[in-house]
Amino acid sequence: MKSSLLISAALAFLLLPGIAVQTIAADDASPNASLTKNGPPRIDVILWFDTEDYLLPADDDACKRLAGILTQRGIHGTFKVVGEKARTLERRGRQDVIDALKKHTIGYHANFHSVHPTPSEYLADCGFLDGINEFVRREGGGAADVRRIFGVPTLACYGQPGSSWSPQGIAALRQIGVAPAGQPCYIDEGSHVGLDEKPFWYEGAINVYHMGHNVTRMELHDPAAVEPAKAKVSEIAEHLRQEGGGLISIFYHPCEWVHEQFWDGVNFAHGRNPPREEWKAPPQLPAEETEGAFHRFEQYLDHIRSVPGVRFITAADLPAIYADVMHKDGVSREEMDELAKRILNTGPSGQVAMDYQVIGRKSFSVADQFELFTLATGQIVSGKAPVFPLFPGGLLGPDSAAPASRTDTHLNWPAFRDATLDVRDFITKERSVPARVFIGAEPVPPGDFLVALASAYQEYQNAGKAPDGVSLGMATGIAAERYIAKDTPQLFGGWVIHPQGFRAPKIMEIARLQAWTLKPALRAE
Repeated sequence: MKSSLLISAALAFLLLPGIAVQTIAADDASPNASLTKNGPPRIDVILWFDTEDYLLPADDDACKRLAGILTQRGIHGTFKVVGEKARTLERRGRQDVIDALKKHTIGYHANFHSVHPTPSEYLADCGFLDGINEFVRREGGGAADVRRIFGVPTLACYGQPGSSWSPQGIAALRQIGVAPAGQPCYIDEGSHVGLDEKPFWYEGAINVYHMGHNVTRMELHDPAAVEPAKAKVSEIAEHLRQEGGGLISIFYHPCEWVHEQFWDGVNFAHGRNPPREEWKAPPQLPAEETEGAFHRFEQYLDHIRSVPGVRFITAADLPAIYADVMHKDGVSREEMDELAKRILNTGPSGQVAMDYQVIGRKSFSVADQFELFTLATGQIVSGKAPVFPLFPGGLLGPDSAAPASRTDTHLNWPAFRDATLDVRDFITKERSVPARVFIGAEPVPPGDFLVALASAYQEYQNAGKAPDGVSLGMATGIAAERYIAKDTPQLFGGWVIHPQGFRAPKIMEIARLQAWTLKPALRAE
């Protein structure tokens, strides 16, 4: 259950000083442009349903009917199924509902959804690594049940219940079997993290989240809402067409067609947690209201289908549409030279702020840059010339805050060599950016060390030999943190299920650490 379609109050974001993100256009085309073979920009619509009400039996029939409406029109939807909802369908013998939904794409929407503790509640005091393990422990069983009951080898996506978001959950998706084509995907709506109202990469997952003006829906139970909703989706499509194409996100809950009140609000609001024996189904709408809602929804769908250049996609399509070309084609010397130049472009105070970068149709998170320069410079300190293209495997961000910057920024070559080899060993084994890099006994921030890596690489490429020494960066920030929301009373507390006044500042601290991994998801097709 989402507390609202959009959080209208603007959230303040932490904007670190730094260099502006630059782009180098490939063939004079926008990196986000999506052209069909005939030339016009393509508009994708992802239609997803949080399939969660396991108390009201009428929701089962609503799921089946919605699946049928889509199937009749040749539209594939994404149904994010709660673990207990799948088990309930199995217990009730509703194979007809399961079969209808199986004609579409099946995602995951938590094990029990709103039964306390919810994900943000049980992760509120966790660190990054133990939080990943806790998410897997609590949510992995439900994901396995959804896969088993629906007969799918992997789930196409995950999205949090309500506002119960966490970076640990995103990092855990592969472990719980949410990885279509081997690629974790996260689809929901909220304001915890976002990137210019477009899909983005975060923690190695494709995220469709915080889509802003590009998320929309029609109010189902208001006859006067149909025409404005049609106009709104057409307006969004035209705006995206002017930008060269893009993605529209539309979401619903099957229970919205049949209930008077959300099932979880009846039982679990404001931290209440009655035993299973006391769970109550929500009141049901009169049949004529349900029929009217289905009729209006069909009108809405038919209008969207008629919008020129629009096609429906599902979560399972995202790995192909937004394939990370960097991993497929590798990174050339020319691209590495450009990244080094950008990293070493200091600000007015002499400090450097790292940000994601876009070069042609490839995007590079700060974690990507750290891995790439560790790989390249690791070859240099081993007495070899870098071999191109380089193929990064992908890293998570640090698991804790960095230490203070070192006062003496100069490193002699042996000290830098040994630290580089140690970092290479760390990222190979841990698949994450280290929270600290040791220069002998002294820890330094990984951002400062990235500046030294880029500097050593650049000097080697210019001179053809390793330098005598390098300089660390100083108080190097991660500018991408500006896309992570600040903790506010409404960020988590705005969901009616969480206890009144609930906040989770540690979750957002961890989210900022993972800003190392943030970058745009560019269309590959």
